[in-house]
Amino acid sequence: MEIEEDYKLENIDLEDIEHTIAKIITSLKITLPSDAFLEVKTFGDICEVFQKNIKYQHEESCTTQQAFYKIRNAIAISQKIDRKNISPGTRLDEIFPRIGRRKKIKKFQKELAIPVNFLTMKTWLVLSIIAGFLISLVAFFFNWKFALTGVLSCLIFNWIATKLQQEIELISIGNLAKKIARENYLQARRNQDTINKREITKVIQCNFIADHDLKPTDLYQDALLSKC
Repeated sequence: MEIEEDYKLENIDLEDIEHTIAKIITSLKITLPSDAFLEVKTFGDICEVFQKNIKYQHEESCTTQQAFYKIRNAIAISQKIDRKNISPGTRLDEIFPRIGRRKKIKKFQKELAIPVNFLTMKTWLVLSIIAGFLISLVAFFFNWKFALTGVLSCLIFNWIATKLQQEIELISIGNLAKKIARENYLQARRNQDTINKREITKVIQCNFIADHDLKPTDLYQDALLSKC
Protein backbone atom coordinates (compact mmCIF):
# COMPACT_ATOMS: atom_id res chain seq x y z
CA MET A 1 0.00 0.00 0.00
CA GLU A 2 1.43 3.36 -1.06
CA ILE A 3 1.76 5.89 1.76
CA GLU A 4 0.81 9.45 0.80
CA GLU A 5 3.68 11.90 1.24
CA ASP A 6 3.21 14.63 3.81
CA TYR A 7 2.36 18.07 2.45
CA LYS A 8 5.55 20.10 2.76
CA LEU A 9 6.61 23.69 2.08
CA GLU A 10 8.45 22.60 -1.07
CA ASN A 11 5.16 21.27 -2.52
CA ILE A 12 3.52 24.71 -2.48
CA ASP A 13 3.48 26.70 -5.72
CA LEU A 14 5.55 29.88 -5.67
CA GLU A 15 2.48 31.93 -6.62
CA ASP A 16 0.72 30.75 -3.47
CA ILE A 17 3.81 31.54 -1.39
CA GLU A 18 3.93 35.03 -2.90
CA HIS A 19 0.26 35.51 -1.93
CA THR A 20 1.07 34.60 1.70
CA ILE A 21 4.11 36.88 1.71
CA ALA A 22 1.93 39.75 0.45
CA LYS A 23 -0.43 39.17 3.40
CA ILE A 24 2.48 39.25 5.84
CA ILE A 25 3.75 42.51 4.34
CA THR A 26 0.29 44.01 4.83
CA SER A 27 0.07 42.70 8.39
CA LEU A 28 3.47 44.15 9.34
CA LYS A 29 2.97 47.31 7.24
CA ILE A 30 6.48 47.33 5.85
CA THR A 31 7.96 48.13 2.44
CA LEU A 32 10.39 45.69 0.83
CA PRO A 33 12.76 46.19 -2.13
CA SER A 34 11.45 44.72 -5.40
CA ASP A 35 14.28 42.17 -5.44
CA ALA A 36 14.06 41.29 -1.74
CA PHE A 37 13.14 37.64 -2.37
CA LEU A 38 15.28 37.10 -5.47
CA GLU A 39 17.80 34.80 -3.74
CA VAL A 40 15.40 33.24 -1.25
CA LYS A 41 15.55 29.44 -1.15
CA THR A 42 14.39 28.42 2.32
CA PHE A 43 11.84 29.40 4.97
CA GLY A 44 14.71 30.82 7.02
CA ASP A 45 15.62 33.09 4.10
CA ILE A 46 12.06 34.49 4.06
CA CYS A 47 12.23 35.25 7.78
CA GLU A 48 15.63 36.91 7.35
CA VAL A 49 14.30 39.23 4.63
CA PHE A 50 11.55 40.46 6.94
CA GLN A 51 13.87 40.82 9.93
CA LYS A 52 16.36 42.91 7.92
CA ASN A 53 13.71 45.28 6.57
CA ILE A 54 11.79 46.00 9.76
CA LYS A 55 12.54 49.57 10.83
CA TYR A 56 10.17 49.84 13.78
CA GLN A 57 11.51 50.20 17.30
CA HIS A 58 11.68 46.93 19.23
CA GLU A 59 9.42 46.59 22.27
CA GLU A 60 9.27 43.42 24.36
CA SER A 61 5.51 42.91 24.59
CA CYS A 62 2.99 40.27 23.52
CA THR A 63 0.95 41.32 20.49
CA THR A 64 -1.68 38.59 20.91
CA GLN A 65 -2.31 39.78 24.46
CA GLN A 66 -2.69 43.37 23.26
CA ALA A 67 -5.08 42.16 20.54
CA PHE A 68 -7.15 40.49 23.26
CA TYR A 69 -7.34 43.74 25.25
CA LYS A 70 -8.57 45.60 22.16
CA ILE A 71 -11.15 42.90 21.43
CA ARG A 72 -12.34 42.89 25.03
CA ASN A 73 -12.72 46.66 25.04
CA ALA A 74 -14.62 46.65 21.72
CA ILE A 75 -16.96 43.89 22.93
CA ALA A 76 -17.58 45.61 26.26
CA ILE A 77 -18.54 48.88 24.55
CA SER A 78 -20.45 47.55 21.53
CA GLN A 79 -22.28 44.71 23.30
CA LYS A 80 -22.54 46.39 26.71
CA ILE A 81 -20.87 43.51 28.55
CA ASP A 82 -18.78 43.88 31.72
CA ARG A 83 -15.07 43.46 30.91
CA LYS A 84 -14.76 41.17 33.94
CA ASN A 85 -16.93 38.61 32.14
CA ILE A 86 -14.72 38.52 29.05
CA SER A 87 -11.70 36.22 28.95
CA PRO A 88 -9.61 34.55 26.18
CA GLY A 89 -11.68 31.40 26.69
CA THR A 90 -15.04 33.12 26.25
CA ARG A 91 -16.90 31.61 23.30
CA LEU A 92 -17.70 33.93 20.42
CA ASP A 93 -21.10 32.33 19.85
CA GLU A 94 -22.02 33.33 23.41
CA ILE A 95 -21.04 36.95 22.76
CA PHE A 96 -22.74 36.93 19.34
CA PRO A 97 -25.82 34.65 19.51
CA ARG A 98 -27.44 33.66 16.22
CA ILE A 99 -30.38 36.05 16.59
CA GLY A 100 -29.12 39.46 15.43
CA ARG A 101 -25.58 38.10 14.97
CA ARG A 102 -24.60 40.06 11.88
CA LYS A 103 -25.83 43.35 13.36
CA LYS A 104 -23.99 42.75 16.63
CA ILE A 105 -20.76 41.83 14.83
CA LYS A 106 -20.94 44.96 12.66
CA LYS A 107 -21.13 47.09 15.81
CA PHE A 108 -18.15 45.21 17.25
CA GLN A 109 -16.10 45.60 14.06
CA LYS A 110 -16.81 49.33 13.96
CA GLU A 111 -15.66 49.75 17.57
CA LEU A 112 -12.59 47.54 17.09
CA ALA A 113 -11.50 49.50 13.98
CA ILE A 114 -9.36 46.58 12.78
CA PRO A 115 -10.49 44.80 9.60
CA VAL A 116 -11.33 41.25 10.65
CA ASN A 117 -13.98 38.81 9.49
CA PHE A 118 -14.77 35.61 11.36
CA LEU A 119 -18.05 34.64 9.72
CA THR A 120 -18.32 31.83 7.19
CA MET A 121 -20.88 29.67 5.40
CA LYS A 122 -22.12 26.25 6.46
CA THR A 123 -19.91 23.43 5.15
CA TRP A 124 -22.73 21.82 3.14
CA LEU A 125 -23.39 25.14 1.41
CA VAL A 126 -19.72 25.60 0.46
CA LEU A 127 -19.58 22.03 -0.90
CA SER A 128 -22.82 22.57 -2.86
CA ILE A 129 -21.42 25.69 -4.55
CA ILE A 130 -18.17 23.92 -5.43
CA ALA A 131 -20.05 20.88 -6.79
CA GLY A 132 -22.34 23.10 -8.86
CA PHE A 133 -19.35 24.99 -10.28
CA LEU A 134 -17.53 21.75 -11.22
CA ILE A 135 -20.64 20.30 -12.86
CA SER A 136 -21.04 23.51 -14.86
CA LEU A 137 -17.44 23.28 -16.09
CA VAL A 138 -17.96 19.69 -17.23
CA ALA A 139 -21.15 20.79 -19.01
CA PHE A 140 -19.06 22.97 -21.36
CA PHE A 141 -18.20 19.76 -23.26
CA PHE A 142 -21.90 19.20 -24.00
CA ASN A 143 -23.82 22.49 -23.97
CA TRP A 144 -21.96 25.75 -23.50
CA LYS A 145 -25.13 27.80 -22.91
CA PHE A 146 -26.25 25.52 -20.10
CA ALA A 147 -22.72 25.50 -18.68
CA LEU A 148 -22.38 29.28 -18.77
CA THR A 149 -25.74 29.67 -17.06
CA GLY A 150 -24.60 27.23 -14.37
CA VAL A 151 -21.31 29.07 -13.75
CA LEU A 152 -23.04 32.45 -13.51
CA SER A 153 -25.69 31.01 -11.19
CA CYS A 154 -22.98 29.59 -8.90
CA LEU A 155 -21.15 32.92 -8.81
CA ILE A 156 -24.34 34.83 -7.98
CA PHE A 157 -25.36 32.29 -5.35
CA ASN A 158 -21.87 32.44 -3.83
CA TRP A 159 -22.03 36.25 -3.66
CA ILE A 160 -25.42 36.16 -1.94
CA ALA A 161 -24.33 33.41 0.48
CA THR A 162 -21.17 35.36 1.35
CA LYS A 163 -23.21 38.46 2.14
CA LEU A 164 -25.57 36.46 4.36
CA GLN A 165 -23.06 34.11 6.02
CA GLN A 166 -23.67 33.68 9.74
CA GLU A 167 -21.53 30.78 10.94
CA ILE A 168 -18.67 31.73 13.30
CA GLU A 169 -15.47 30.03 12.17
CA LEU A 170 -13.55 30.58 15.43
CA ILE A 171 -14.38 29.15 18.84
CA SER A 172 -13.10 31.68 21.36
CA ILE A 173 -11.99 35.25 21.82
CA GLY A 174 -8.46 33.90 22.26
CA ASN A 175 -8.65 32.38 18.76
CA LEU A 176 -9.82 35.73 17.39
CA ALA A 177 -6.92 37.52 19.11
CA LYS A 178 -4.47 35.14 17.41
CA LYS A 179 -6.12 35.72 14.04
CA ILE A 180 -5.89 39.50 14.42
CA ALA A 181 -2.27 39.34 15.59
CA ARG A 182 -1.49 37.20 12.52
CA GLU A 183 -3.37 39.19 9.89
CA ASN A 184 -3.15 42.72 11.32
CA TYR A 185 -0.03 42.57 13.47
CA LEU A 186 0.82 46.24 13.68
CA GLN A 187 -2.78 47.38 14.21
CA ALA A 188 -3.12 44.87 17.03
CA ARG A 189 -0.30 46.49 18.99
CA ARG A 190 -0.88 49.15 21.63
CA ASN A 191 1.93 51.29 20.20
CA GLN A 192 1.88 50.96 16.42
CA ASP A 193 5.34 52.52 16.11
CA THR A 194 6.86 49.45 17.75
CA ILE A 195 7.27 45.79 16.95
CA ASN A 196 8.42 42.77 18.94
CA LYS A 197 11.13 41.32 16.72
CA ARG A 198 11.04 38.06 18.66
CA GLU A 199 7.52 37.48 17.33
CA ILE A 200 8.19 38.01 13.63
CA THR A 201 9.17 34.44 12.79
CA LYS A 202 6.08 33.22 14.65
CA VAL A 203 3.86 35.62 12.68
CA ILE A 204 5.32 34.33 9.42
CA GLN A 205 4.86 30.72 10.53
CA CYS A 206 1.24 31.31 11.57
CA ASN A 207 0.38 32.84 8.20
CA PHE A 208 1.92 29.91 6.31
CA ILE A 209 0.13 27.42 8.57
CA ALA A 210 -3.23 29.19 8.12
CA ASP A 211 -2.88 29.54 4.33
CA HIS A 212 -1.38 26.16 3.45
CA ASP A 213 -2.40 23.77 6.24
CA LEU A 214 1.23 23.12 7.18
CA LYS A 215 2.53 21.90 10.52
CA PRO A 216 4.90 24.02 12.64
CA THR A 217 7.51 21.27 12.22
CA ASP A 218 7.37 21.79 8.43
CA LEU A 219 8.53 25.40 8.83
CA TYR A 220 12.06 24.97 10.11
CA GLN A 221 14.98 27.20 9.16
CA ASP A 222 16.25 25.11 6.22
CA ALA A 223 12.85 24.03 4.83
CA LEU A 224 13.17 24.37 1.06
CA LEU A 225 10.80 26.34 -1.19
CA SER A 226 9.42 25.04 -4.46
CA LYS A 227 11.78 25.41 -7.42
CA CYS A 228 9.01 25.94 -9.97
